Amino acid sequence: FATYACPALAASLLMIIVYEYGVKTGLTLYAAVSILGLMMVPDQELVFMYIFVFGLYTVAKLPIDRKIKSRPVKLVIKFIFINLSLVAAYGVLLFIFPVAALVNEFAGYTKGFVILLFALFNLVFFMYDKAVQSILIIYIKKFRKMFFR
Repeated sequence: FATYACPALAASLLMIIVYEYGVKTGLTLYAAVSILGLMMVPDQELVFMYIFVFGLYTVAKLPIDRKIKSRPVKLVIKFIFINLSLVAAYGVLLFIFPVAALVNEFAGYTKGFVILLFALFNLVFFMYDKAVQSILIIYIKKFRKMFFR
């Protein structure tokens, strides 16, 4: 659970930075947290979920939401982005820099189970996208005036 919850929670705070200071500053913070995560966090799967999936998506979310007006198109682009990111993360973890425990864990999975996990991740991502949007709205309506007068 923590493998996905911790990077998602950490990345959700990036949304406020991207909103207030722009994508460049958001990418800078994303890069700094990614490097610190690689150096300090022992669970590489957790770090790669932040680097490839949640952190990167959270920085890209606001520009996607602002530039694309059609909800269905926006949703398709977000799901393509997040699924390619997930495949890239696990591709790196399983084939480029193999983590033995993760390789052994995936060796015991059937194709059907991997597809089920993939589908569940997409459901969780949909809820994450809504949650991040809600965090931003709450920040704008309730907390922003405390920081910017």
